[in-house]
Amino acid sequence: MERLTVAGAASRRTPLAVAALATLFAAWLYGWRVIDPTSTAWLLHGDPAQHYLGSVFFLGEPWHWPPGLITRFGEQPTSVVFTDAIPLVVLLAKLLQVPPGTQYFGLWMVLCHALSAWWGVQLLRRMGLTHPLALAGGGLVLATAPALLFRAYGHEALMGHFLVIAALERMLAPWRSWPWLALAAVAVLVHPYLALMVCVLAAASGLAAWKEGAIGSARLFVLGGGWGLLLAGEAWLAGYFAGSGEISAAGHRWFTANLLTWFDPMSWKAFMAWKASLAGDTVVLEPVREWSRWLPGLKQAQVGQYEGFAYFGAGALLAAAVAVGAAASGRAAPPTATRTRWTAAIVAALFFALWSLSARPTLGGVVLADIPLGSLGERIVGVFRASGRFIWPATYLAMAWALATAGRLRWGVGLLVLVLVVQQADLFYKYKEFRIRFRSGPADIEQPTADPVWQQALVRCPRLEMVSGPQPKGKWVAAALAAGRAEASFYPAPTARYSPEAAAARQETVKKLIGENGWRRDVVYMLVSPLPDGVPVEKVATALPAGMRHVRADGYDLAVPDACLGR
Repeated sequence: MERLTVAGAASRRTPLAVAALATLFAAWLYGWRVIDPTSTAWLLHGDPAQHYLGSVFFLGEPWHWPPGLITRFGEQPTSVVFTDAIPLVVLLAKLLQVPPGTQYFGLWMVLCHALSAWWGVQLLRRMGLTHPLALAGGGLVLATAPALLFRAYGHEALMGHFLVIAALERMLAPWRSWPWLALAAVAVLVHPYLALMVCVLAAASGLAAWKEGAIGSARLFVLGGGWGLLLAGEAWLAGYFAGSGEISAAGHRWFTANLLTWFDPMSWKAFMAWKASLAGDTVVLEPVREWSRWLPGLKQAQVGQYEGFAYFGAGALLAAAVAVGAAASGRAAPPTATRTRWTAAIVAALFFALWSLSARPTLGGVVLADIPLGSLGERIVGVFRASGRFIWPATYLAMAWALATAGRLRWGVGLLVLVLVVQQADLFYKYKEFRIRFRSGPADIEQPTADPVWQQALVRCPRLEMVSGPQPKGKWVAAALAAGRAEASFYPAPTARYSPEAAAARQETVKKLIGENGWRRDVVYMLVSPLPDGVPVEKVATALPAGMRHVRADGYDLAVPDACLGR
């Protein structure tokens, strides 16, 4: 028998009210520039550029089969999945004939905060919290969790943490099959990592329902098999199996979560300095603020542990301390969900938490073990190499438990209001950084092209090739956008499914071009440093064969056939 209660009509309106507050918060944090569908300049850097360009090329192409396929962005067909273009949104945009170049990523970011608040309130209710003010405080803490905010730096699809929160709420609720199917279907169209988390949590919930007698074993088996086929078909339609590149990559032991991640605000300035050094910079190129006003960053075993960043925040840590104390002293209210459901939720969250630690678990700066997995094992875990992300189910389950347990104490309403205030004060300086960042743009942002030669050349020769070494350091984003707007192809392009064979073949082609062989008269070339063997761009530009000319446009060095210029 369920002991979950709802305290009147006011409480029934609480999720919507808290979602509205989270929407206002996100609009304040990111600004209208990010929300405006016609405002795109803020996306022209780093990972967001790849995501945005994926949408530009997809919306500018005719439909293919499978529907999520993109054929003009990269050396082989890719998809809206491997460009992180958020299939759920971009497929709908194409059905509605939204013009290429329109951006929806800002609206998605705001929606993620709103839905995290809505589902956060539902999860806290499921844990027994009923007072509207306490639900509001706890829901807003979950909707502004640092683990969610962290992804605003350039992983828009991965901001869909509301899917994890919703799955946890469903785990503690009485078993119903169709909400799980709907949730999993949405997750598949958002991001593979979120899809895996939701599907495993759904399986654990099904097993709990079977143990409680809510569903028979035969029906559970049929549902599981049927769902698996439906979701696999949906994944195929979205483009999960497009291309022929590697689906496994190195990094499982690098992109991990630390055992202290919930207490570690991470030294953000040190991380950004490391990131700048990778790009060959000697200084941090943009002003940054630490994640916590009060708590120092702890030592980590490796820089890649940013993928497992899941700092609670000072307010949530305060709630956790109170909740642990109340539970230890026997003053905590009894759980409202059944023991079986709680056990399933905890076991599933622990499964992902262990996965997030990888085969190289760490405590602070100490490596506790380095477990060999063999070549096959490494390839399997390499499919989801950023294992640190799997800390999210445990993070939200623990945060919600702490908030609900503290909020159900006699003075819990006031406590959760205090928790919310402390949480926002702790993160305030990070908010200031975000407000500056999303209004003026990061330091490496590129400006869209303005020279008419792009349109002139790419309309006649609808293929733009980047001539560079294996790791180009020059600009390429604005040029790729120019190709997308002209409905031309861009080659090669950074996508999630990397092909070493295609990359090696590309380098051989580049070397032949540098040796003055193989220049096509129907392709526009973009020369980007560094070229193979350290050959200067200027040397190649001045040694082009007859019928080709060097054109300087918007800071780019182009090798353009005369025919592409109408000469």
